[in-house]
Amino acid sequence: MTLRAPKGGPVPPDSPAVSAAHLQRDEAAALTLYQRLRDVGEGRIEEVTEAAGLDAAESAGGWRRLEELGLIRIVGAVVEPVDPDAAMAHAMDTYSENTARQLRDAHSLRWVTESLMTVFRPAVARDLADVAVERLGDRKRRTRTVRDLNAAVLDACDSMHPGPMPPAQALETSLDEDAKLTARGIRVRVIYPESLLRSPKYTWYLHRLLDVGVEVRLLEHSPFDILLFDRHTACVPGDPERPSESMLLIRGSALLKGYIALYEDYWLRASPVVFAAPPAEGPEVNDQERTVIRLMASGLSDDQIARKMGVHRRTVQRAVAKLMDRLDATSRFEAGLKLARDPALMKVYPLN
Repeated sequence: MTLRAPKGGPVPPDSPAVSAAHLQRDEAAALTLYQRLRDVGEGRIEEVTEAAGLDAAESAGGWRRLEELGLIRIVGAVVEPVDPDAAMAHAMDTYSENTARQLRDAHSLRWVTESLMTVFRPAVARDLADVAVERLGDRKRRTRTVRDLNAAVLDACDSMHPGPMPPAQALETSLDEDAKLTARGIRVRVIYPESLLRSPKYTWYLHRLLDVGVEVRLLEHSPFDILLFDRHTACVPGDPERPSESMLLIRGSALLKGYIALYEDYWLRASPVVFAAPPAEGPEVNDQERTVIRLMASGLSDDQIARKMGVHRRTVQRAVAKLMDRLDATSRFEAGLKLARDPALMKVYPLN
């Protein structure tokens, strides 16, 4: 399809050659074609016409109108969109080349300018309005916003957390929210630091995440916290160096593409969490040993455990030694890790 502008410049709307009805039809078709062309960036005229759903007559008038307004550029067999402001600047340059001609065509210039300013420029402004960034400083408002986004998510919720880990109560709340999402059929993915495997308490937490259906991967290092909801909304720190002070709420596909690509890259580089199958029967422990296990998982030393339990330090040491021997562990850490990986004993590890 070859486009040719009418000789002598655009035909004014009051010309006998163009009826008002035809002008309105061409303007509407041009706007449809232009918006579709902006969506794809560039393309063949036939492909854009087909995607816009216009018939031959409508598309011919629409393409002619876009060329008259300077809103398209044809390179070979490919047509590209021209920004309304650039088209208007080009129109101004064209009409200012000759003063006499500018006077003769003043009415046509006004017609082109009005179309660009009142029809096409507002259409682009609406596209830009779909991009929104909001800074949330208040902690309660941030919590409420994330809770509302969780409630509204329809397909997927992805997150990445470089650490440090939040308090125990926050982990329990997060676990409950994740369980509710997966129960609704939402795909939940999360990336945590590899250092979590060095803590029985957090190994326990990873077990719980996997149990409720969350996909978990571990990475040595990630740059900042990020939450993605249905690939249309993101929550990131206002300042990655002080993440607890503020949060940015980002909406709009134009801005989110970068965050989505970043997350997918880290997801591919992270390692899936895989735990060995637990033994058919876990080691039996008494009430005193259960208490020692719980306090060990909290990171307390033998002296601290003894003070909390009101027993002698040697009593704690004997209990720890018996557990290590029973579990064939060479250190306190290894004993705690093996217990954390045994679902039969996970219930003895509260998060507080």
